[in-house]
Amino acid sequence: MRGEILNELVEFAADSIAPDAAAGLTSRDGASAAAGYEAGRRYELADLVHLADQIAAAAGEERGVVLARFGRHLFRYFATLYPAFLHDASSAVALLSSIDTYVHGELRKLYPDADFPGFACTPTGAGGLEMTYRSARPLADLAEGLILGCVDYFGDRVRVAREDLQGPPGTAARFVLTPEA
Repeated sequence: MRGEILNELVEFAADSIAPDAAAGLTSRDGASAAAGYEAGRRYELADLVHLADQIAAAAGEERGVVLARFGRHLFRYFATLYPAFLHDASSAVALLSSIDTYVHGELRKLYPDADFPGFACTPTGAGGLEMTYRSARPLADLAEGLILGCVDYFGDRVRVAREDLQGPPGTAARFVLTPEA
């Protein structure tokens, strides 16, 4: 997990739970999370989970809900950071269908040490998409939020259904995107 993602999670917390509560967030070593994480440095998944758990406790929500909400927020952040990825996409389905090949492929050039989840994408009838998420990291909730954030960004009328797959919780899920009339 890169430091800029953790910094964005702290920013998200300031917007979602209150600035004073966000100022009280700590890193795993007990330091103030508001002091920031090194943007280019890699951190452990446990650092993200630690922050998400603190935000969940402050918000009175489950970690999965916080991660999904953060995913929506994170998509807007990525859209600002990487507008070229969105330039040629005509819809959420168009962008998401190329997530594993084009988007993650280009990001691997920038961040060769990054560990991206896998997304197997299959078009479905009537312009829909089936996405199967697989990762060693249990972040299907975050992936769901990113998908929903993409749909929000494009303003598409798309229903997203999630089915958790076998394996450790949060490591495998199928998302079916169905355009609504």
